[in-house]
Amino acid sequence: MGDGRAGVGAGCAGAGGAGTGRRRRRGGGRLVRGGSPAGLHHHRSGCGACRPVRGLSVRQAPPGDTGGAGSARQLRDPLSGRRVALPDAGQRAALTVVDVAATLAAPASVEAGADVAVSWEGPDNARDFITLVPAGTPEGDYAGYVYTRRGSPLTLSAPDQAGDYELRYLLGSGAYRTLGRRPLTVTAAGAVLSAAGSAPAGSAVEVAWQGPDNPQDFLTIVPAGAPAGEYADYVYTARGSPATLTAPEAPGSYEIRYLTGQSYATLGVVPLEVTAVSASLEAPDAAPARAALDVGWTGPGNALDYVTLVPAGSADDVDGAYAMVARGDTLRIATPDEPGAYELRYRTPRGRVLGRRPVTIVPRPMPGSLRVVAQSSGTDLTGATVAVVLDASGSMLQRLDGTRRIDLAKAAVTGLVTDVLPDGVDFALRVFGHREADACRSDLEISPGALDRGQAVAVVSSIEAMNLARTPIADSLRQIAADTSGRSGPLLVVLVTDGEETCDGDPAGVIESLSASGTDVRVNIVGFAIDELMLQETFAEWARLGRGRYFNAADGDELAASLRESVETPFAVLDGDGRVVASGIVNGPAVEVAPGAWRVELPSDLARAADGVEVAPGTETRIAL
Repeated sequence: MGDGRAGVGAGCAGAGGAGTGRRRRRGGGRLVRGGSPAGLHHHRSGCGACRPVRGLSVRQAPPGDTGGAGSARQLRDPLSGRRVALPDAGQRAALTVVDVAATLAAPASVEAGADVAVSWEGPDNARDFITLVPAGTPEGDYAGYVYTRRGSPLTLSAPDQAGDYELRYLLGSGAYRTLGRRPLTVTAAGAVLSAAGSAPAGSAVEVAWQGPDNPQDFLTIVPAGAPAGEYADYVYTARGSPATLTAPEAPGSYEIRYLTGQSYATLGVVPLEVTAVSASLEAPDAAPARAALDVGWTGPGNALDYVTLVPAGSADDVDGAYAMVARGDTLRIATPDEPGAYELRYRTPRGRVLGRRPVTIVPRPMPGSLRVVAQSSGTDLTGATVAVVLDASGSMLQRLDGTRRIDLAKAAVTGLVTDVLPDGVDFALRVFGHREADACRSDLEISPGALDRGQAVAVVSSIEAMNLARTPIADSLRQIAADTSGRSGPLLVVLVTDGEETCDGDPAGVIESLSASGTDVRVNIVGFAIDELMLQETFAEWARLGRGRYFNAADGDELAASLRESVETPFAVLDGDGRVVASGIVNGPAVEVAPGAWRVELPSDLARAADGVEVAPGTETRIAL
């Protein structure tokens, strides 16, 4: 806590500069001790930068304020707060400085780490404060404190170490003189923990606890016998009991500990034995390049476990294309472009490999291509509302080639509103993740209405992603429906996101409701830096439910191109399981498709579809819908 004190004995700031010791002579009163010889002075009011006598300060009276004694200068006693009029120059007047005291009222004892309510009476001068220190602390020292200007009672936090302490009211000027004090005994606090005696490596461990639950107290799992105060992964007790921790990935003997938020003191301990786990993988011996590989697995299935495909012989910390095991018992993993020897690996979040299986990637068959044409592509947006839903959650702070994802997204949305959307279109913008950390908040930043390009550019420019903010895709889409209710004309929703739903919503259900509402609604989804095939396929299915298209953008250029194409009419190519394997733009360029027979449809008008469309290697198939 700064006190703003100057060095005692430093001279006035005069014409020669600050601290030179020279004083400028002015008219004004002098304050001296009673009986001092003529010519001796302790403080002159004519030097506004001089060091005040301890316990007194001098100030210039404001215009019109004579201090009640006809003088333009006055002394202020910081103990009592009274203003003291000075005598005229060359005259003397007796002045007695009366000390003041403060009284404190608080409980005689309190549990370690708990809040202490302190009532007080005292002068309440500027920067006076109340502190809590160990008994016997030298005069003027302080620890945690609260300024008296916050009123009475005040709240201080007791130390988390038991012992004898003292509440003190300290003067905010000078040497922090104590005006009042009160003893306080801090009693020891404890905690009781309850959990299973063993847990598989990496699994969720539920811990019931009883304890003080003071601010920042937390639970952690550490190796048995770890030094006091050490911690690893943790959860704050503020989240309630029972709490959930993740068991370490290495088997062995551990302890679950309750630690205080102040000094990490241990209040409670329970042992935990972590047992070893393993996994196995099933997949074809060989798969074509640039395709999808189906993989079955058995294993612990812990949160964030995944299966990855890497070149054979790679170090265990190398990652490749992957799928999260939470997606199901059978995973789909994108195969690489280059044929060769590869290995599937079951990995934990910390990189431990629990299972392996070799796979050979062979050259893929030569693909063909498909072009879809139509007399009317339905791309006229006159009278339509284009509503963009932008992800500004914490993951958008990650960088691609040195540029933050959010900045690339803002540039792409700016290009959409300045260069792509036509006059006569209505526009709306909803953003999530930029207003509140650790929250599922979604905000309408531009209400639906005639596109104002300047306003849109300014609003988009002001958006900043927020670390730890979550991803409420379903709720944002639900709110867009409410934002645009009652408006005539088609509605085109464009969702831009770099991750999946994290707020327990059901985006597929919301999109289905939009599609079933009877309105002319289309939902396009632009996935940004989505490198998991199964998540791409999930987004593609959501877009199909919304009669729209999924765009997979790996970088800023692809993101901008995806937003440009998002206002065009899409077509989709489906396999026999109804899975989207390719998509494109009606009357646009041909798209690459593997040889075979496919269903081709316009998601915006399912009556315009064709089954059994044959695509041959190395040739372009052209169909009209």
